[in-house]
Amino acid sequence: VKRYNLYEDRYIGRRKVAMLKGAVYSNVFLLLIMSIFFLTRIFKKNYDLKKLRKIIIIYIIFNLISSYLCISDIVDLGMNFMFLLPISIISFVMYIISICLINKKVKKSKNSNNLDIKSIILVIVPIIVFMVPYLYELYVINNCKYLLEYNYQNGFIQTDNTYIAIINNKPVTTTLQTNLFKRKGTNVDDLYYHIVYNDDDIEISMRDSNGKKIIIENEVLKNIALNAKEKCPSAKGASLYYFSEGNYAIIELTSENAYGTLLGEYFYHNNTYIQDINTHGNLKSITYYK
Repeated sequence: VKRYNLYEDRYIGRRKVAMLKGAVYSNVFLLLIMSIFFLTRIFKKNYDLKKLRKIIIIYIIFNLISSYLCISDIVDLGMNFMFLLPISIISFVMYIISICLINKKVKKSKNSNNLDIKSIILVIVPIIVFMVPYLYELYVINNCKYLLEYNYQNGFIQTDNTYIAIINNKPVTTTLQTNLFKRKGTNVDDLYYHIVYNDDDIEISMRDSNGKKIIIENEVLKNIALNAKEKCPSAKGASLYYFSEGNYAIIELTSENAYGTLLGEYFYHNNTYIQDINTHGNLKSITYYK
């Protein structure tokens, strides 16, 4: 989907971390914190080192899984894996050091009991942190009506994708890339309109296949544009995307007619404002599910 107006600098500072991506971040830092915690427990007197070794081995497995998630296509992390992966490597090294230290001291320790409640909690916390948002986003991408993919590029250095799923007539940000159920959808084109706010009226236009400007007279689109203008009175222009199958619209208001700072972005259903929305980049593809 091609935009005829460019907003290359308008998205700065408007990132919102989705649940699953946030869970991956949280687990990376949680595993680092726990590697430090376990290392300090080794030097505590009368601590059950055999039990601790079992927990650390489990956390090593968690760390390997976390590292895999950072470099795989399961979750869209963009370029952030470049600082998450080194943190995972540091955690892994500290776990190995802890295991080596325990092996040297374990002969002096008491016999180990089975894992107690506290140990079990330590084991299941990283699982819950990841699985809850994972299952939620898996549900979303398998039940949404539309899946919108946005792409932002900053030269050759940065390229980020944002995914918006429309489910239950609301937009939800998702970062899950791999659908276990292989749901099939149809790639469709949206209807894109360029809006210019004048002093006493608005101009709505679109481009034909030859790039020729066509003025559009449509009361539905006009009402959406005017309603959005009330939320951002200083806006001078807007981009409006309309999805006919569900009567959805996304409108982005800017400080100038065809460029400038993004002032607001809103989602509409049945020509009624639903909520603010946060995308990042240009609309790249639209998948529709019947």
